[in-house]
Amino acid sequence: MPGPGHADLEAEYRWLGMQREDEHSGNVGQTDKLEIIDHIYRVAVEPERYEQLLDLWEERLGLLRSGDDIRADGPVASIHDSGLESHFARASAVLDRLDQSAADKNAHAIVNAFDRSAAFTFADNGDITAANAAAKLVLGISPGSSVDALPFDAAEISILKREAGRVAASASPSDSFVRFRLTTTKRPVVIRLSSIDDREQSRAETLAVTSEMAWPAQLSSVVREAFGLTETEAEILRALVEGAGLKEIAVRRGRSPDTIKTQLRSILSKSETRTQAELIRLTLGLMDVISTADAASDQGPAASLRGKLKPLPFISIERPGGRRSDHIVFGDPSGRPVLFFPLNYGLIRWPASAEIAAERAGLKIIVPIRAGYGHSTRAESRSTFVDTVVEDTVALLDHYGIEKCPVIALSVDSYFAYRIANQHPGRLTGLVNCSAGLPITSRTQYERMHKWHRFILANAKFAPSMLPFMVKAGFSLSRRIGKRKFVHAVYGGSQADVLTFEDPEVMEAMVMGSEVCLSDWHSAHEAFSHEVIVEQYDWSDLVRNCGFPVIIWQGHQDPQVPLATVRELQQIYPHIQWHEDEKAGQLIFFKNWPRILESAEKLLP
Repeated sequence: MPGPGHADLEAEYRWLGMQREDEHSGNVGQTDKLEIIDHIYRVAVEPERYEQLLDLWEERLGLLRSGDDIRADGPVASIHDSGLESHFARASAVLDRLDQSAADKNAHAIVNAFDRSAAFTFADNGDITAANAAAKLVLGISPGSSVDALPFDAAEISILKREAGRVAASASPSDSFVRFRLTTTKRPVVIRLSSIDDREQSRAETLAVTSEMAWPAQLSSVVREAFGLTETEAEILRALVEGAGLKEIAVRRGRSPDTIKTQLRSILSKSETRTQAELIRLTLGLMDVISTADAASDQGPAASLRGKLKPLPFISIERPGGRRSDHIVFGDPSGRPVLFFPLNYGLIRWPASAEIAAERAGLKIIVPIRAGYGHSTRAESRSTFVDTVVEDTVALLDHYGIEKCPVIALSVDSYFAYRIANQHPGRLTGLVNCSAGLPITSRTQYERMHKWHRFILANAKFAPSMLPFMVKAGFSLSRRIGKRKFVHAVYGGSQADVLTFEDPEVMEAMVMGSEVCLSDWHSAHEAFSHEVIVEQYDWSDLVRNCGFPVIIWQGHQDPQVPLATVRELQQIYPHIQWHEDEKAGQLIFFKNWPRILESAEKLLP
């Protein structure tokens, strides 16, 4: 690979532990991989760059999805790369703590929110004013020292000071993103610089959050005991978590790469993980257990915005193994029951007028809050997620003595209705599906989707191991910019959906309802990822064998199921009754709920 920068690129290969042969493997090329990894860390410390990662991913890896149409349950050219996966896992850990910092705390409180990633603050004269334990350990700094003591070259420290001054002088809130190389380990480190106000000291300072992580002293003994690792294996695991590649570990330990690979296989076997990324995620989870003493406190009733919707309590049912399964009920408490499946964004509330209309119509709306959402205990694993949701829902019907009832499902939440119908025949009398939730069976159908929907769903199919980070990054972006701007970004290609969301009642319902998915007290990114991944196989047999009438309300501006796909689905499933609206999108329920409720009433037993 001749040309300028060749030596630097080779150094990157060594740091990442990559094999040069990958360039010809038919998977992810090395140059693309380096650029993607750089953007992964950019997103981790600056979620506003999420869409840039999305565009880059499509540009570099979209071609790997090209080709003839495929059966969605057949073999696919999955994008699987242990190097990328490991960096997704490490960047994901940065996101975990970035979301928990707050601008109205003092400097010490802010940096201590990042208990895994090295973070520190410094004044305009370069004095370190606060540093968390990770920064003290991996960067060798402490309050009272100077940024000149950081393990970077003098030229890079000058850049750090200059960028901090630029951020501080900016008229509007802005951040700077820099990438240096540690003089200690020679590894690149990504730093996000933000201007903060330390209210306790009444001064402006610069917050630096890095991609470097600290290994707690007691973690080595924990992983040895938990996984049965030898001391050597624990040291190799630590090096992996800290970002070293297999070749670098081999050089450090004076062993051959094959020996390190053999030891890694032993670690994977003992920890019952399948990939480096999964191993790292598991280890980072243990790191959380060690560093976080306070357990998550139980929350009260669902929070209410200042609007027309009344706050509703979460009602809990205890499930086997001590699991908790929550739901809410609105409408007429003694009315005719209707299940509502709220989409993976957790849209559990209706516009206030719709909830009042349900009560007047004598409908009791029961909304299950599935595993991993809100306070409902998460499923044991992705493989048990669907069965957990199905059995929790059937138990909820039994709890209320409901022999059978219809269900209204938003988009692909119809999948759970079809699963219930196939596993528990007769419990559901029919399905009203708002935005077609049917299996995607061709690459073309993925490619037709708007950018945001394609990014999530296509990667759930073709790069599932990397999806959790992508979802977490998207959620982090939503926290940063607010749900209103996030909805505008996701549905920006559908004017109908944007206009629907801007209705004050709809906005209140979506923002308030989605708290079980994303709020200051919960993030359902793990369950969201499980759900999206399991829905990407060909489950058309479930649709054909459901045994109940299906009514689909479909908007022509649906960003996930555009009109060309609708026409294909109508040919595949001629037994389904369709209602179409040229001026609606995926949020068609929130626009056409009066007529949709009429459809549901026709399916009541």
